[in-house]
Amino acid sequence: MLSMPSSYSAYVFAFAAVAVVCFGMLPRTRHIQHEDTRRGLFWLLVTSGGWGVAHLGYLLVPTAGLRYAFYVVGLVVGLSSVGPWLYFCAAYTGRSVHRDPTVQRIAVGVFLAVVAVKVSNPLHQWYFVAELVETPFTYLRIDHRPLHWVVMGLAYALAFVGFFMLFELFERVNSDTRPLFVLLGLTGLPVVFDVYGAV
Repeated sequence: MLSMPSSYSAYVFAFAAVAVVCFGMLPRTRHIQHEDTRRGLFWLLVTSGGWGVAHLGYLLVPTAGLRYAFYVVGLVVGLSSVGPWLYFCAAYTGRSVHRDPTVQRIAVGVFLAVVAVKVSNPLHQWYFVAELVETPFTYLRIDHRPLHWVVMGLAYALAFVGFFMLFELFERVNSDTRPLFVLLGLTGLPVVFDVYGAV
């Protein structure tokens, strides 16, 4: 039997850690007094933990069909984390945009349209192409199509809008913004690895 490389184990550990930390933090959200902030953070942790579990499944399940399914679930749940992130940032910074029905309808409409493309990918392969590869270990290789990069760019642009809200608040109250810069850097790491993997 082929032993798994250390990078594979590192991926498994990283996604497991994401899930454990996110789900482990859920009970602490009960202590947040502001209802919208609490709700946004709760669902951000749920979706981020779900994304970790989906990628863990993608790495650990034995068949290509299940890996494909877990990968698609990870794409959907990962994208769904953008909404709670913006909801949390808006609520935390005292904005009301997250409660605007028009903004909510547009966000849900765009989300459902993108999810429809991701879920129907086996029919058109506009989002990615999957191929089972045997070396250096058996895994499902994913080759992303241009639509993936467009959606990822949109998701990260929206994530940066949330960071902007937080930076603006921290600057206004003369708070230390260095932790936010660290968080921003950590958030950008998956993009760097994604682009590196594609190249």
